[in-house]
Amino acid sequence: MKDDDAYWRRLLHRWLIEYNPLYLLSATLVLGGMILTSRGLAREGSLYGELGVAAIAELYALTLIGGAALLTRIGHRRPAVMLALLTVLYQCDLTLHTETCTYLGAVGASATIGWLALFVLKLYALAWAMKLRVSRVAYATAGLAALGLAVLPHYLHGLEPRSATALVAAWLFGVVALHGATARASSANAEAAVDGVSSAVPLDAWGSTVLRRAVRASWLLGAVLFVGHVLFWSTQSSIVLAMLLPVAPLLVARRMRSERQAWQLVVATLLFVAVAMPGAFAVSAFMAAASLVMRALLPGPRSPASALAPASRRDDAGPYRVLDSRGPASPAVVAPAFVPAVFARVERAECMRLLTGALFAVYVGVWTLGWTGGAWPAHVLALDLALAGAVALLAWRARVRVALVPFAAGALHLVVKAHLVPAPESQLGWGATAVGVGFALLLASLAASYRLRRTDSDAGS
Repeated sequence: MKDDDAYWRRLLHRWLIEYNPLYLLSATLVLGGMILTSRGLAREGSLYGELGVAAIAELYALTLIGGAALLTRIGHRRPAVMLALLTVLYQCDLTLHTETCTYLGAVGASATIGWLALFVLKLYALAWAMKLRVSRVAYATAGLAALGLAVLPHYLHGLEPRSATALVAAWLFGVVALHGATARASSANAEAAVDGVSSAVPLDAWGSTVLRRAVRASWLLGAVLFVGHVLFWSTQSSIVLAMLLPVAPLLVARRMRSERQAWQLVVATLLFVAVAMPGAFAVSAFMAAASLVMRALLPGPRSPASALAPASRRDDAGPYRVLDSRGPASPAVVAPAFVPAVFARVERAECMRLLTGALFAVYVGVWTLGWTGGAWPAHVLALDLALAGAVALLAWRARVRVALVPFAAGALHLVVKAHLVPAPESQLGWGATAVGVGFALLLASLAASYRLRRTDSDAGS
C-alpha cells in the first residue's frame, strides 16, 4: 500500500505541479467566457458592458501574478513560469479593450488611461512575483508598446492613409529599436541578463536556461500579439500595411557587421520606397537617419579589424590580393571565411560618415514631406542653405570631406532644375559639353594621382 501511495503521489506531483494542464485550461476558459460575454453584450446593444469584460481580464491577470508569486516562494518555479507566460498573454489586451475605448468618448479615454496604468503596475508586479530584475530599457520598451496600443486607436480613424501609416511605422520602429537596446545591454553582460531581464536570486545552469527561454518566449508572444493589433487596426482604419515594410530592413541595417552592407541596405531600401511607395519616402528617410545615428553612437556587432589580416601584413594590406613569386595570390592577406563579431562602437571615421549620412537623410525627408509621387519636389532655399552650412562645418571643421559628394549632387540637381546652366540644344553644344567634361575628368585624375603620390611610393608601386 505504501508503494501504491508513493506512486500516486509522484504521478499527481508530476501532472498537478510540474506539468499542470489546469493552468492553461483555466486561461482558455476565462478567455472563451469573456468572448461569449462580449458577444452577448454586443447583441443586447450594451457598449459600456465591454468595460466589465476588460475588468475581468485585468482581475484574472492580477490573479495570475499572485499565483506566480505564491508558486515561486514555495519553490515551484516551473508552474510559476507557466503562469508568468499566461500573464504576458493577458498583458497584450486579448479582449481588444483599447480599440473599444475609442467609441466610448470621455469614459473610454479614462478607461484607456486606467489600462495603461495597470499595464505598468502589472509589469513591476510580475517582476516582483518571479524575483526578476528588469532593466529600465526593457521597461521602456514594453511601456512604449503599450502606449501605442492605448493611444494610437484614438487617432488613426481621423487621419489620412499616409499619415496614419507613418505614425504606426514610427511607433513600430521605436519599439523594435528599444528592444534592440535591451539585447545590446544583455550582450555586454551575457551571464547576468537576457534581453534586459535577470534573476534576483542565484540560478543553476538549468534555471538560467529556463530563464533565457522564458524571457525570449515572452518577447516573442508580445511581438506576435502587438502585430495582431496592428493587423486589426488595418481593418478598422486607413493603414496601408505595405508601407510598413521599410521598417524591417532599416532596423537590420544598424546591426550589420559591415559598414558597406549597412549602406547598401539603407540606400537600396530608400530607392525601392521612392519607386514603389513614394508616399512613405519621407518617413522612411527619417527612419534611415535614426538607424544610421544608432549605428554610429551605440555599440553593436562589429567585425574586428585585427582579424581581417595577420599581424605581419595588417598595416600595409591593400584592397587587392598581393601578387608574389609563389602564385597568383598571397594567402597572408586573405581574410578568413568566418570572423567572430565583437560588441563595440564604430571607429570615429565610420561614425562621422554615418552621422553625415543621417544628416542627408533628414534633409531628404524634410524636402520630400508631402511628396506622394510624380515629379521630384522643388528645392527649398532655406533648407538648402541650412544644409550648406552643416556640410561646410563637417568638411572643414570635422574633416569629413565625403560630405561634399552628396552635397555636390544636390547642388547639381538644383542648377539643372533652376535652368541656371542652359542644356545643350544642338550637336555643337553637346560636342562642346563632352569636350569640357573630358578635360575636367582628365585634370581631376591627374590631381588625384598627384595627391596620392606618397601612398604609391609607400606601397612600393
